[in-house]
Amino acid sequence: MAASRDVAQLLCDLIALPSVNPEENRERVEAPYGEARMSDYVERFFQPFGLRIERQQGLPGRDSVLVHVPGAGSGPPLMLEAHMDTVSGEGMDSPFTPRVEGGRIYGRGAADTKGSLAVEMTALREVLEEGRSLPRGVVLAATADEEYGMSGARRLVESGVAIAGAIVGEPTALQVVSAHDGQMYCQITASGIAAHTSNPQSGVNAIYLVHDVIGVLRRRSDLLYPQRQHPLCGSPLLTVSVIKGGISEHIVPDHCEIRMDFRVIPGETCEQVFGEMKGWLAQDLDPASFARLDFSSAYKMEPPAETPSDHPLVHAMVRATSRVLGEAQVAGVRYNTNASHYSAAGIPCVVFGPGHISQAHAAVEFVEIRELEAAAQILKDLMLQGSLA
Repeated sequence: MAASRDVAQLLCDLIALPSVNPEENRERVEAPYGEARMSDYVERFFQPFGLRIERQQGLPGRDSVLVHVPGAGSGPPLMLEAHMDTVSGEGMDSPFTPRVEGGRIYGRGAADTKGSLAVEMTALREVLEEGRSLPRGVVLAATADEEYGMSGARRLVESGVAIAGAIVGEPTALQVVSAHDGQMYCQITASGIAAHTSNPQSGVNAIYLVHDVIGVLRRRSDLLYPQRQHPLCGSPLLTVSVIKGGISEHIVPDHCEIRMDFRVIPGETCEQVFGEMKGWLAQDLDPASFARLDFSSAYKMEPPAETPSDHPLVHAMVRATSRVLGEAQVAGVRYNTNASHYSAAGIPCVVFGPGHISQAHAAVEFVEIRELEAAAQILKDLMLQGSLA
């Protein structure tokens, strides 16, 4: 079928446009960094249809692209959203040279999440080429900077665009995801007193302090987190993922820090979890040790997202998926997406797309072509439904 070839070729085109997120170096835009090549491609793709195409700058030289398609109704539009940036291709063999083999497309971004963007672009183009009237307007949003700061999603929300509901493209293996965790990073720094290791009692070992901190965090989270369950996302998670301390074998270390990743379930907030963690340490450590800890304010706080399973948007997505696949599964996931910011702004969201999360950021990243084809049919069906009731 032509549409099958179209979506596969489109994804290959997108993979061949490197758009690595430069992370801390946020204004770096020379190849392979930044989304400029992708933004230009998306704009050119829809220019022949005479639509209003808007570019939003979240960061210098790193624009999101919004394609506005009017509908017959007067209500707010449906948004089809997917991010354009990818993680690094380091460790991959030719990450930006797409390869089609065994019914799969390989390359950086194939699953996360250029596959979703190719599906959304293909579904919308088919509707436009067929001259179909949309009952409800559609905004296709190709956003920047999801992999690091989510500045594209933040800028979109700040622009005040009215949206009836959003389909956020991510690799869900075609599951209808109505809830996902929030994510928080924070750092704890212990300050000790340096001393010669021949006389350690004259110092305060910052590594030992951090050891005690980790012990409290593990004991408390292992005890309390399993008691708090979200029906789709499970329990909260805490991972100590970075530790740094000490400068020499013969010096009692006066500095040690740990960094942590928290997965925050829907119904809880990052602020609550951060405060709870500090409370555990205040209660379980002796006052002198606690006084030596510095709690950096959390430097990543992405809220959880949830749209009730009985919401009209979820129902509409289930209907469209069932018509194409014969069944649909509503699920929750542990990872975080741009839906965090749309949901926090009051926009109902469903996360949906081809590919599996295990392929995201992997050294061998791929997506099944059959999933691309099915996803494009599902989104086309959704757009033509119009009603979110």
